[in-house]
Amino acid sequence: MHRKSTAEQLRDDLRDLVDAVVPEVESAVHTVAERTPPLVNKGRAVAVEKGTHAAEALARRIPDPVVDRLPDAVADHLPQERHRGRKVLLVLVTLGLVGVIGALAAKRAQGSGPARPDGPSSYPRPVAEDADPVDPVDPSDPLVEPRVDGTSG
Repeated sequence: MHRKSTAEQLRDDLRDLVDAVVPEVESAVHTVAERTPPLVNKGRAVAVEKGTHAAEALARRIPDPVVDRLPDAVADHLPQERHRGRKVLLVLVTLGLVGVIGALAAKRAQGSGPARPDGPSSYPRPVAEDADPVDPVDPSDPLVEPRVDGTSG
């Protein structure tokens, strides 16, 4: 029998090892290639958010005299506080609601004149005794011409 040399045995063992390991390595590389971009993007977003919060916290701690002495190029990059716009919006919404409530109250106060009777209204209404039932024209109306017989109406 022919005996294999140590180099031939190592070559065969290495070939077997590569054949066994390559599919697992390819699978791991494929998994990493699929999962890495979303994780990197999520990590970048979290880093940007935390960096923004840290920059705002640091900018609030810088004294105003120091900020006033900074060059414009640097001062323009300082983060501004974003809550000011929310406060203004909240004040405007509150004032709007107060105005609407006030308008509704004023309208209700104007409309609450004499109370209407709960019962059905009585029709026909009674006519004053001096009014002419045939000609219900108001004599104080400037457009009414006097009658031929001398009475107004």
